[in-house]
Amino acid sequence: MMRFRCFPPAITAGIFTLFSTAVLAMSVDLPEGIVTHPDGRQPVEKLYQAYTSLIESGWQLDVIIQSQPPGRAYALPVIALRSPQGGDACWILSGIHGEEPAGPNAIAESISAIAALGERQAVVLMPLNNPQGYVNNWRYLNMQSYSETIEGQSVGDSSHLLADMENPHRARAGTPSSVEADAITRYILKHSAQYPPAASIDLHEDNLIDEGYVYSQGKLGSADPLALAAVRTLQDNGIPLKMSGETRFGELINNGIIGPVIDGSIDELMAADSVIVDGRVQAGPAASTVLVFETPAGQLSLQNRVSAHAALLRSISSCKPQVSEHGTQQGTALSPP
Repeated sequence: MMRFRCFPPAITAGIFTLFSTAVLAMSVDLPEGIVTHPDGRQPVEKLYQAYTSLIESGWQLDVIIQSQPPGRAYALPVIALRSPQGGDACWILSGIHGEEPAGPNAIAESISAIAALGERQAVVLMPLNNPQGYVNNWRYLNMQSYSETIEGQSVGDSSHLLADMENPHRARAGTPSSVEADAITRYILKHSAQYPPAASIDLHEDNLIDEGYVYSQGKLGSADPLALAAVRTLQDNGIPLKMSGETRFGELINNGIIGPVIDGSIDELMAADSVIVDGRVQAGPAASTVLVFETPAGQLSLQNRVSAHAALLRSISSCKPQVSEHGTQQGTALSPP
C-alpha cells in the first residue's frame, strides 16, 4: 500500500508518538500497481499527492468512501478537503465522469492557488469524485463499457434527494443509484452547515461536442455575471463555445450559457433550496451561483483543456464576500477574472 503523509519524514520519536494517530487520519492509502488510462493524464497517485498537499496548509482531509464497484480489483478513495476556516464557502467539484480528465488534472496543477484561496475564504474541494472511472477512462460504475440495455449510474446522481416534480414532498428516486452517489451527496448535506455553499463550480468535458458552454444552475441563471465571466475566460483560453441554439440535449443556450435545468445532477442539488432526506423535507445547500463548465474534448488536446480549466480555477482565486446595498454580508461568490 502507498501512503501519502502530510508530515516530513524527519520527525522526532516523541513528536511521532504524540501525533501518530493524527497522521494516520490524514493520509490516503492506495493499492500498489494502479494502471491509469494512458492518454497523457496524470497517474492517479500524483493527483492524490497534489490534493493532499493542502493538509500542510491546515486543510482537513475527509475520505468520503472507498469506492470498489463490482469487477474492480481494488478500492480507491473518494476524498474531499476543507479549508481551515468555515463560513460561506466556494465548493469546487471535479472528476464526476472518468473520461473527463481535464478538471482533476487542472486542480492538481492549481493546488497552490487553491491553497491561497483557502487562506482568505472557506473552501471545500472535491477533486476526484470518480477515481475508478478516472483510471479506467469510463463514466459509470455499474458497467465497464457502453451498454444499450443498462442505464448508467453517475456518482453525481442526486435524484434520491431532489423533490419530485409532481409531489415536492417526495424524492424523485426512492433510493440512491449507487453507494458512491449516496456517500457523496450525504457528505455535501453534512458539511453544508459549517461550509454553506455560496458558490459551486463543477469541471466537466464532453467528447461528443465541438463547442462548449456553461451551465448556470444558480438563482440568476443565464444572467449570472459570473457565468458570463467564465464564458470570456474559456474563450480567452482557446475553447470554442456554442453561443446560441441548443445543446445536444435540447437545452437553450444564451450567450454561451444554459440556465437552470432539471437533470438530477449534483449541481442541481447544490442549487436546491430544499431536499428530501429519509422522506422529510429539509433545507438544501441553496448555493446562489452554481456553474458547470462543459469543454469540448474531441478536437482539443488534453493540455489545452487542462490549461483552460486551470484558468477558470485562477479566476476564482479571489472569492470575496458580497455586500448588500445596506452594507450587510450576503455570502460569498466567485469574482470575475
